[in-house]
Amino acid sequence: MLTIHSPNDIGMPGLIRSIYDAALDASRWQEFLVRFAAEFSSQTTMIFGQDFSDGSVEVTGGSTSLAAHHGVDEASMASFAAHYCRTNVWTADERLHHEGCIVNGSKFYPDEHLPRTEWHCDWLRPLDLFYTLAAVVEKRTHRSFNVTAVRSKRSGPYTAEEEQRLQLLVPHLQTAFALHRRLHKAEALAHASVAVLESLPMGVVLLGEAGCLLHANARAHSLAQSSGLVSISDSDGLRAKNAADNQRLQGAMRAVVSNPASAPMHAGTGMRLRGMTGNELHVVVTPLPHWSEPFGAHACGAVFISDPATPLQSLEGVLRSLYGLTPAEARLAQALVNGLSLQDHAEQQSVSIHTVRSQFRTIANKVGVGRQTDLVRTVLTGPAMLRRASAPQAMS
Repeated sequence: MLTIHSPNDIGMPGLIRSIYDAALDASRWQEFLVRFAAEFSSQTTMIFGQDFSDGSVEVTGGSTSLAAHHGVDEASMASFAAHYCRTNVWTADERLHHEGCIVNGSKFYPDEHLPRTEWHCDWLRPLDLFYTLAAVVEKRTHRSFNVTAVRSKRSGPYTAEEEQRLQLLVPHLQTAFALHRRLHKAEALAHASVAVLESLPMGVVLLGEAGCLLHANARAHSLAQSSGLVSISDSDGLRAKNAADNQRLQGAMRAVVSNPASAPMHAGTGMRLRGMTGNELHVVVTPLPHWSEPFGAHACGAVFISDPATPLQSLEGVLRSLYGLTPAEARLAQALVNGLSLQDHAEQQSVSIHTVRSQFRTIANKVGVGRQTDLVRTVLTGPAMLRRASAPQAMS
């Protein structure tokens, strides 16, 4: 049942308002159809997709679908989709359906001939329907999306004045359809991005423009709990337990989100957190330039958390393939991602620091970065981590 809050909710103003409400909330297309039926004295209203290439229709969908109907039972809609859509004489000629146009069924097919059609005898007549008026809101190649009203014979044909009023709704419907699709595409990308975050082997914390916590994946929460070195909560965000470490961490996070426009120029910060029992976490705080949105969220910064005791493996082969690194260069890049310094890696590999610095300069040139934190950010937010899962383990 609709609640009328003000005079603006009545008639065409209320109908237009309900169009934009539905664009922002897919569940409210049903409310629009109820208003649409009342405004155009129709028993049945629907939004459906028509594929002229094979005659099929889209009449139902999930929360992101535009398809909806009012005033007709589910069994009848199912039979329409399964068979009777192909007997619909009003959509028989695709050439008469153009984006933005109004379709008056009485002009498309003679009313006196309609009772002799299967479309009328088997689908319209049992529902006490006869006349139709529709707006072709979208038309791409052979597929259209329509907003349609249908009413009984005793209600009389749709008038020229009703056609004009429906034409006034078309630009609003086109805008709303486009907005609906954009919002749900963004929502789908966001869900997919969260799935990517959850698949990554290190902790990831996304930071908003004010340094607020947007999302922390399960690995971040796990490392926080097992190490006792950091805490993650909606109220306090990400914090280090040690006061000095926390001061550095908060300062680093403020720095990367303070001016998103300059984020590409910010080198980021890497730090090692150590506990009294010798446990450690490696933390990299890095900007995420707003224009790149690597995780589909409006994040300005990210914190990558890893446990040096369980370094990431199987990156070498991917890094060699993506960036053309030599085996030695790939080992160094993987070591840096795992939180080691150039000196640490030099000691592990029993080579001079000068050799390692030379290798890093070559890596930086191949990857297109300038500093170690830039390299870590590029690897952790780029395709290397997404390809890592499918990389041959023998190359790790």
